[in-house]
Amino acid sequence: MDTHKDDEIDLIALLKTVFVSRRFVIKTTILFAVFGVILALISPVKYSASSTFVPQLSEGRTNSSLGGLASLAGINLSAIMGSQPQEIPPSLYPQIAKSIPYQLALLEAKVGSNDTSFRNYILDQNGGVAILPLLKKYTIGLPGLLFKKKTDNNEPADSSLFQVSEEDKGLFAFVAQVLSIEVDEQEGLVSISVELSDRMVAAQLAQAATDLLQSNIIAFKSQSARNNLDFIERQYESKRQEFEEVQDSIAIFKDQNLNITSSLYQNQLSRLESQFTVISSVFQELAGQVEQAKIQVNKDTPIFTIIEPVSVPLERSKPKRTTMVIIWAFLGAVFSVGWVLVKSPVQQIIKELRS
Repeated sequence: MDTHKDDEIDLIALLKTVFVSRRFVIKTTILFAVFGVILALISPVKYSASSTFVPQLSEGRTNSSLGGLASLAGINLSAIMGSQPQEIPPSLYPQIAKSIPYQLALLEAKVGSNDTSFRNYILDQNGGVAILPLLKKYTIGLPGLLFKKKTDNNEPADSSLFQVSEEDKGLFAFVAQVLSIEVDEQEGLVSISVELSDRMVAAQLAQAATDLLQSNIIAFKSQSARNNLDFIERQYESKRQEFEEVQDSIAIFKDQNLNITSSLYQNQLSRLESQFTVISSVFQELAGQVEQAKIQVNKDTPIFTIIEPVSVPLERSKPKRTTMVIIWAFLGAVFSVGWVLVKSPVQQIIKELRS
């Protein structure tokens, strides 16, 4: 009971201490709130543009247990049903957006009213993006830069490799700050958002990022079918020319041997017609394969269902001024109350240490 009573007395004493210093608490809270207002007013305005879509994955995959039973019976279901194109799971979409080819392509996207590249837009709007890499390059990295100049003269550049400059690194860091890709694996939703100070540029870049990501996925998934289509079309074109040449040869041969019924003429005409029959059969088969390959390309092309298209944002996403003022006022109240409660014990401890 005594302990409980002491606790109540201590709590009341603390409340009295705060009440006595209420003016200091109120002034500090107001001061922090004013600072929050100033910070909210000077913070740059940001607009967020986003899109949400659902990638449609391939259907009709062979069941693993059914395939195992079929393999025991000596049946290859994958060969019968056809192999499915390799999928890119949505969980890897953020990694694609961080890849060097994707970021380089995104920097060349046209934005703004004058259709300038996003690279030039960043450098024009944020001149400081390239300052830090340059300072690092010519201060800390100066020995490495001099050594690199000596070795670059002897080593030829490989055009098949991506070469990222210091400026590109700074631009990539800026892109990583403004672009975000979120994947909801349970619902299968993919959201792409871009946050910039210009609402129109934010919407244009969000659309470009969405189109670029979808085109990369389509190119990856349908690459095998497209290669097969290109091969069959080349064979079809070659056989078509041969078909027309043999067809013209038969017509010329008949025109040159009118009213001739010799056995030699019949033998030569029969050979030409037999050759034409074989080539015609192969030509028709290739024509059917070309159509099948085109259907397969369309079948392997992923379909993206747009849930929320990109639109020009009307309201700013940052700063949230009311929230900032409330947070700073709360911090001021916590700081002032804490200082009032800690001030006397700290002074007492210091006094005892000095004595």
